Amino acid sequence: MTPEIINSQYIQEILQLHNQFPERKTFHLKVGPILKQMTEDKEFMNNVIKRNFEDDGFLAQQWTGYNIPFLYIFENEHINLKIHLFPPHPEKKEHIAAHCIHHHNNYLLTTYAFFGTGYETILFDKQFEVNQTTKEVSLKVAQNFHQQQRNPHLVDAWEPHIVFIPQDLSATIVIWTPDKVRSTDNLRSNPILKALKNPIRKVIQFFGLAKNLGISMANTQQFYVNKDKFFAIDEEEYFSVTKAEKGPLVNAYSAQMIFAFLQRSGLYNTEYFSALQLNSAVPKYYLEMIDKINSGVLLEDVYHRTEINIPNKTYTKQDILQVEVLRNSAAKKASA
Repeated sequence: MTPEIINSQYIQEILQLHNQFPERKTFHLKVGPILKQMTEDKEFMNNVIKRNFEDDGFLAQQWTGYNIPFLYIFENEHINLKIHLFPPHPEKKEHIAAHCIHHHNNYLLTTYAFFGTGYETILFDKQFEVNQTTKEVSLKVAQNFHQQQRNPHLVDAWEPHIVFIPQDLSATIVIWTPDKVRSTDNLRSNPILKALKNPIRKVIQFFGLAKNLGISMANTQQFYVNKDKFFAIDEEEYFSVTKAEKGPLVNAYSAQMIFAFLQRSGLYNTEYFSALQLNSAVPKYYLEMIDKINSGVLLEDVYHRTEINIPNKTYTKQDILQVEVLRNSAAKKASA
């Protein structure tokens, strides 16, 4: 991580807020305006670009279909700050689910949309039940809005939500924190414990201490709509297909999305990236994007997948709202 990022006024302000407001929701409400200021400071954003393309970890990143293409900004044991990119639907269709309804376990997320159309989202009530025999879920819609209507916005820990595919390539700054400041948070950055992460996680989950120590549950589930009902699917089953997608095509897809964003947002610096071509650590799939832009090519969109790993392959906002309509209608009949 470069000194220009760590010592920037924005990161220092965020760290001060972290210390000043240990209650995480308050911290997130305070931090939102800083995210906006970051995106409006071109010098800071250029330093973010350099932080990634001069970072061996980012250059060696093995992209998969599971990854949201991203750029690092800052991370420590308490905070993770990134830029996330969202590709459009190939037919520019609205209200198509980008993935399953899901929550982020014990993590709070604040999102600020700063480039492109942004996306529409639905947040669900945190109180729900899963019938582990039928997999039916009692989800209820709580809020429905577009990022442009509520920017930035907070997604609470354990709060199910869904993102719909945006109309155009879009970018957000996201900041993640655990729901509580815990004495065990600094263990996340311990290199020895990182190497033993999976065995330790299994022990913690076995003894039922996952929530107390702020790690994900052993059997996390995601949710989707099918035949006018909500159903659960095990996260590992849902992600198995995309996690297995690796190789040249996936690398090229991620690189094109990243460089299309840089080009269209005005963050592509020809002189900087031309010099970067001399760095042997820069992967070929990034160099190909640099060559195209330097040759005057306007990079085309790459598109969001149109099918996800659920039985009915896709679902829409209308499918979600229809469950609500039928549930309310049944409740009225029962009370009549």
